Amino acid sequence: MLAALEQAQLVADEGRIWVFIDAEEEDYRLVTAADGYDTKIMKEVLDFLEQFGLELVDDSEYEPEFDENGNIIQYLCETDPKAVTA
Repeated sequence: MLAALEQAQLVADEGRIWVFIDAEEEDYRLVTAADGYDTKIMKEVLDFLEQFGLELVDDSEYEPEFDENGNIIQYLCETDPKAVTA
């Protein structure tokens, strides 16, 4: 399903949004800057990821996590790839 993104590190919004993908380890994370990000760009990133079969895990399923710089870590999970429309 994720053949095109077996391992990837994507950066958006001038470094305020990061996506880490390691399909072999089933490790899919979205990290956002502690000081915020552009919501329009976030929607574009999430739409892009849905095309490859990744979506955000409901944040009610786990406690919020932060990295050493205070950035927010959210997890992604595999789902059926979706066609995204404008």
